[in-house]
Amino acid sequence: MIRRHIVVLVTSALLTVSAAPVMAQTAVRSISSTDKAQGSQAHPQLLSEFGGAYKGPQAAFVERVGKRVAVQSGLSNAGSDFTVTLLDSPVENAFAIPGGYIYVTRQLLALMTSEAELASVMGHEVGHVAARHAASRNTRATIGGLLARGVSLATKSDLATRVVGTGAQLYTLKYGRDQEYQADALGVRYITAAGYNPYASADMLAALDESTGLAAQASGTARSLPTWASTHPNGADRVQRAEALAKATGKPEPAVTQDTAFLRMLDGLPYGDPKQGRKVIRIVTVGTKDTIDTLSQRMAVEDSKRERFLVINGMEDDEPLKPGTLVKLVVTA
Repeated sequence: MIRRHIVVLVTSALLTVSAAPVMAQTAVRSISSTDKAQGSQAHPQLLSEFGGAYKGPQAAFVERVGKRVAVQSGLSNAGSDFTVTLLDSPVENAFAIPGGYIYVTRQLLALMTSEAELASVMGHEVGHVAARHAASRNTRATIGGLLARGVSLATKSDLATRVVGTGAQLYTLKYGRDQEYQADALGVRYITAAGYNPYASADMLAALDESTGLAAQASGTARSLPTWASTHPNGADRVQRAEALAKATGKPEPAVTQDTAFLRMLDGLPYGDPKQGRKVIRIVTVGTKDTIDTLSQRMAVEDSKRERFLVINGMEDDEPLKPGTLVKLVVTA
């Protein structure tokens, strides 16, 4: 089972990768005390607006991967200086704020199929911190604006509007196109140096783009609308560039194998908005008589059962199921 790769030639300056910790493109060697204070003040407000920190067993896994990637930023004491939080939010999103605070939602985690994909999201956000993108923009916005504009990996579904409040004001980030590209490039460097598959970044972006398409269909939003905010590249362009960055590392694309440990870790993770019924991710083993249709019919989602099954499992529509492999299902808790 693989994510869809879009192979193109991208003519841009690509960064090379070394095995040693990778310095950001600025002179920053550590997280400043000012950034730490700003992040520390904003952190409780973010938790309040995004459902709080998720306390399930998946939280420790996310924190471990995030800090493993953060070390590659070259920032002093990166592992201990970064605060990595899994948010109890039903919106697919990840973002960073000054001071080394990195966030990913449980809904985005549920979309992933491997630890490398999680690492790619962490790498992108660490890149924003290491390059001090917040300091160069330093714009005040509401938490609601942060999510609705897609400050990092965000959908533009109506669910975002319903879930997020409009209360707390924070110094958040409205990243420009160049900053997003830089964070993508740094993220690929970091995860490669940490021993992860660099192609996972393109896989993750493609999965999010497909998931956004499903959300647009469900809400009646025109699919031609950009997945990202106006200050961000669109989904297809991000996938293309991430693919090119992975190729530039010189690392061969690894053979397709299931990350069974990662998938089993997801078992029991809440899915969607609990106000619409408690649902969880269950990891099941494909039987000899199972098909995409029979398994997708077990999905506890209102529409696009087959499509949602394919997206959360990183599968192509015509991909054969292999007995004994693992798949994710969304079921009623």
